[in-house]
Amino acid sequence: MNHKLYKILLSFCLLGMQVWFLYVTFQHTFFGIQLERNEQMEWRIKSFQIEQIQSDLGLKIGDKIIYVNGKDPNENKIVRKWATIEQADTITFTRDGEQVTISLEERVQPAFDFISLFGEIICLCISFMILWKIPYSKSARILSLVFLIVGIIFMCIPPSARGDSLAKVLISNLVMIMPFIFVHFLTLFFKEKSGVSLPTTYLKYVYSFMLLSFIGRCIYFTPLDTYKFYTLDYISVLLLFMCGFLFNIGLLFYVYFKYHRENSSIQAIIKLVWFALFISSAPLAFLSFLPILFTGAPLVKPLYTGYFVVLFPLSFTYMIVTKQLFDIHILLRRILYTTLISMVPSILIVLMIALIFSKEVTVKNMSLSFLFILTTISFLLYVLEYFVTKLDAIMFPKKFYLQLALKKIARNLRTITSFRELKDIILVDIVSTLNVYGGAIVFQYPNSMETIGEGVLDLNEIEQYLRENRLDDSKYSIFVINQNEEYSCYLVTARKKTNTLLSLEERQWLSLIISYLAVSLENIYLIRKLTVKLHDLASQIPNEEAGQDVVWLRKSLFELQEQERYRIATDLHDTTMQDILLVRRRLISFINNNEDHQQVIQAIKHLDLVNESLRQSCFELNPHLLQNIGLIQTIQATLDLDIGLNEYETDFQVEGSMMIERLDIDIKKHIFRIFQELMHNAKKHSNASNVIIKLTVVENYLCLFYKDDGIGIDPQALAKDKRLLTIANSGFGLEQMKSRVLHLSGHLEFLSDKGSGVELTIRIPIPT
Repeated sequence: MNHKLYKILLSFCLLGMQVWFLYVTFQHTFFGIQLERNEQMEWRIKSFQIEQIQSDLGLKIGDKIIYVNGKDPNENKIVRKWATIEQADTITFTRDGEQVTISLEERVQPAFDFISLFGEIICLCISFMILWKIPYSKSARILSLVFLIVGIIFMCIPPSARGDSLAKVLISNLVMIMPFIFVHFLTLFFKEKSGVSLPTTYLKYVYSFMLLSFIGRCIYFTPLDTYKFYTLDYISVLLLFMCGFLFNIGLLFYVYFKYHRENSSIQAIIKLVWFALFISSAPLAFLSFLPILFTGAPLVKPLYTGYFVVLFPLSFTYMIVTKQLFDIHILLRRILYTTLISMVPSILIVLMIALIFSKEVTVKNMSLSFLFILTTISFLLYVLEYFVTKLDAIMFPKKFYLQLALKKIARNLRTITSFRELKDIILVDIVSTLNVYGGAIVFQYPNSMETIGEGVLDLNEIEQYLRENRLDDSKYSIFVINQNEEYSCYLVTARKKTNTLLSLEERQWLSLIISYLAVSLENIYLIRKLTVKLHDLASQIPNEEAGQDVVWLRKSLFELQEQERYRIATDLHDTTMQDILLVRRRLISFINNNEDHQQVIQAIKHLDLVNESLRQSCFELNPHLLQNIGLIQTIQATLDLDIGLNEYETDFQVEGSMMIERLDIDIKKHIFRIFQELMHNAKKHSNASNVIIKLTVVENYLCLFYKDDGIGIDPQALAKDKRLLTIANSGFGLEQMKSRVLHLSGHLEFLSDKGSGVELTIRIPIPT
């Protein structure tokens, strides 16, 4: 209950401060006129935070301020407290004995107002996200408090610049306490992550001192003259922040040297912390606070360098949420080398700027230009690899094309189990990718050779070259894939069609292909060798007791053979044999009736149909066209064969043919088998007049859509009679289609009702 009450009070306080600070920010214009008071209690202009004000109002450094809003400046609370002119309408000053009164008109809202608001929103959102995502971690709660403090500091910057007392008090206390709260966080973080316990008693005294300093700063809410006190307080805030920063560094040194040998995880954590601490705090410390302490003015305004502070706690947010560290060695090495490489062009660019704008050159401008250019070039070099990878297809099209071909060949090699498959799956891609006249793979045994080729090649000539060991012949490029005592294997390519030599990229690509082929061909050789031994073993195993341990092997082989024979016999029985029986009946009828020869002619024609049907059956048993002309053309050829033989019209539609033809041959075979089953159903059972088949690619999915206007299937009857799951009599039914789809990690949707036809949609993910 108390925690909820605290959260509600904190929320109301934040909301109230935000409303008040926004009111002050947008009600009063920021002028940034800094004053200093001499021993005669006179106020003179010391500096301008916005240089444009000096020219717009006609003011100069050293002008004596006589009146602010028509009153003595010592009576103005903002001048008396902060030595600045804000929330004023008019000022009167003297210069060379002349008294001038000017009106402070409304100006455009300065950019840092919106920059501060943006930083505040980011920090507060991160703070609340940490509390929401990691509510039970003590270190996460302290880290959330760090982001909350940074957010409130951003919130206080615009009203503090306008002389608001509450904003001045808050920003002074929070800047002072922030590094010590971070020390508290580090203590809890090391304990949670590595079990390292660090003392925390001293933090009570630190927080007590901070509380006393807050009470002391309440003097700013009084009408007293606090000019001298504020000057000292401003310096003390910067010193305490630097002390807190150094204390964090000292704590990290202490933990590293004491525990890095006892706990290996400490090394990685400390290195990451060091990197994040330097990146986040160095700009604020070395470009803003130290220059203020020594010169009175920052090189870069703290408003901008303060954004880097957010990176430090963000790195710990990463470690707490992900519970892991990235490889800081690689990160630091890349940053170091990119920075060193960037220094040369950065120096050259700065020197060119100095030569071109020699009259306007200052050390400060050149230093800032060098830092900005160095950071920009280093960042571009660091992310260059990422963008080159993303734009590879545009910047290096040849390399990108070779990589795609390499991925395709590597993917296809997984499906190859025989030497002959290499021609249709691998050699074709190698020949087309390298743009050569032809290619061949040769197995050379001690007493024989086995060769497969693709393209325009003289295989006999290649074999003769290998027998004569002419591997460096200029007509062919011969690459050794494998060499051992049992066989040697070679990849042979003809000349390029452009009559040019293979480029360096192509040779590197070919060397990778050869390394892949070496493994694949070795596996193929072992498969063939083991298969021969397996058959020999199965034929030689006796039935006596001595062979009982491996009888299961012969039994399994016989069962596989019987299953395949049954499948072929069933398929031929359902198609060809039925047609042969019909011809036989007609010929018997012709003999019995002694009819004219016209009947014989008809019988011969029907036998031709039987022959065509037999060819079709053989094709269905082994759809070799898939490898030759592709899936789409094979389906179209199958449909063309059935034109005039079916009672329905077929509408075959294809979208995304290039993506479809890139699929593995195994996937194409499964899809073709599904298509065959659908056609069997339409032919034998659907009684349809129109059939629509659509093959398309949608969002990395291959979609097969089938629809007919036939008699359909009654869902109730389908549920009662499992035999209806077999749509056709070929042995491949609905369950078989489902099995194929599941094997391909796909999804099948089946919709049908009695008298309303069949709709079937199959979605199969395309492998990447």
